[in-house]
Amino acid sequence: MTKLFRFTLFGLLLLGSSLMYGAQTPKYIFLFIGDGMGFNHVEATQIYAEKVGTDTGERSLLFPTFPVMTQVCTRSASHLITCSSAAATALATGEKTTNYVIGMDAEKKHGLKSLACQLKDKGYKIGIITSASIDHATPGGFYASQPDRSMYYEIGVDAANSGFDFFGGAGLLEPRSKRNPSAPCLYDLFNQKGYSMYCGMKAYNRNHAKDKVLLFPVDTIRGSLEYALDRSDKELGLPDLTKACLDNFEETAKKGFFMMVEGGKIDWAAHAHDAATVVTETIDFDQCIRMAYEFYKKHPNETLILVTADHETGGLGLGNSNMNLNIELLKHQQCSQEALTKTMREMKSGEMIPSWEDMKAFLKKNLGFWDQITITPREELELLVCYEESFLKKKSKDVVSLYAKDEPLAVAAIALLDKKASIGWTTKTHTGAPVPLYAIGKQAHLYSGRRDNTDMANILRKLFNIK
Repeated sequence: MTKLFRFTLFGLLLLGSSLMYGAQTPKYIFLFIGDGMGFNHVEATQIYAEKVGTDTGERSLLFPTFPVMTQVCTRSASHLITCSSAAATALATGEKTTNYVIGMDAEKKHGLKSLACQLKDKGYKIGIITSASIDHATPGGFYASQPDRSMYYEIGVDAANSGFDFFGGAGLLEPRSKRNPSAPCLYDLFNQKGYSMYCGMKAYNRNHAKDKVLLFPVDTIRGSLEYALDRSDKELGLPDLTKACLDNFEETAKKGFFMMVEGGKIDWAAHAHDAATVVTETIDFDQCIRMAYEFYKKHPNETLILVTADHETGGLGLGNSNMNLNIELLKHQQCSQEALTKTMREMKSGEMIPSWEDMKAFLKKNLGFWDQITITPREELELLVCYEESFLKKKSKDVVSLYAKDEPLAVAAIALLDKKASIGWTTKTHTGAPVPLYAIGKQAHLYSGRRDNTDMANILRKLFNIK
């Protein structure tokens, strides 16, 4: 009797543990990564939304209102200031690695398995969405294992072999191998692995695929989606990709899903010190989070939403000379620094070099200078000297940041607007500042308190009893 009683009690304990385990784990997991998005990127965007509003009418960002808010340490195994691939590896796998390594241990001896791959093994649908290319550092951290983040072809092979259910982004940076000319084209490899590729929302909506999906813009040659500030209504944006993946998973993900959505071009704009573009990219990112939040409201007891960053970029500062913040002045910027550069280069290559009066009219139209924003005689002189060096003497060299080579006059004009808006920068690269974390939903409280970036995966891994 005693043995039978003990056996029965043990069985009941196991059953209770199993039921508790099932109750503890979220069925639907969203991880939003604002690449390069520090606390001040968020605060600048919040102030802008309050003063100016967004294109969709909101007067506030949504994600800073989530009930859990804390900070995350981002250092890598090799440096106090991380790179994107090391940060993505930590976020995805729960283990730190060396800068520029992706999905491998710090000594580059073996590959690491991401939480996304482990959830895939449990029957979860997996979606990877980004405004960069799908083989870039942040998305790659969730499926790839390579010793160098620049091995784009090999990272693309890992993507095709991952079996993940939905990839959405700007395409592939290296569809053909530079090291092995006989290696197959990645688009063919994806096709062999059962993926259907759609270019643009019209093509996707017409077919409404339910199997493994690649969703790219019509032009897959670019390394990223257009900035939100430059994007036309016909072009694919990060919210389009997020909605397409979520709609797909709502129909097909019976056991649950994991979605990683990267606002990758917050980082690109911060590297270039383009504050207005940082703000509009962050608003675009928030629109994606709003979709997840609407889903959460339908499934509040099954959904977890995490919003964080891989690192801070630019050393963005709020305030420069007095106690005022004039962030609302950024509303006068009509296009990104990248787009200004493109147009100025077209002007320089034309038969007629634009006069200074022509250039002033261009800056008035695109940045609000002189008409909406006061420009002092000294400030105009500085812009004029830059114009003469670049357009007349043609002595100026492009201003180089990680993802851009910009026209000097475009950089000078954007820098002046940022100064007028009371925004400053300390570096063209990453910093060691902690980044924010916002959470809501199932088990969100477990992310309270100062966190390490490895906790994003490891807390969930414990909940799912995954080693």
